[in-house]
Amino acid sequence: MLPRKEELIEHLSNKMTNQDIARIYGTTFQKIIQLIKKYDLNPNELRRVNKYTVYLHLFNNEVVYVGSGVWYRCRRYTNRRNSEHKQLMRDGKIEYKFVGEFDREEDARNYEKELIKKYKELGQAKFNKI
Repeated sequence: MLPRKEELIEHLSNKMTNQDIARIYGTTFQKIIQLIKKYDLNPNELRRVNKYTVYLHLFNNEVVYVGSGVWYRCRRYTNRRNSEHKQLMRDGKIEYKFVGEFDREEDARNYEKELIKKYKELGQAKFNKI
């Protein structure tokens, strides 16, 4: 089963990659690209790629990492310093949640720092350095 246009718009608006969407529907990312073209969607506009995001990584419903960057950065594990964090991401055990979108990178970084402090005080965000 493939996503309907409305579902595809929602997934893209949630900044999901084509691979993530394909995985949900048991198809290939190429098929998702074909659907994006068929529905005449602009994935960059829907994903708001010109914004800076702040995101959380969750493991067992606990925040283990707070990060910021461009929309796809939250899913990249090759740039992770902590080997446990990297392995959890490789194994698909990390959930992603976007918690902020900003026009300026500085604003995103400041919000990221606030959240790291907050979650560290709660005993979470174990993969963030202080």
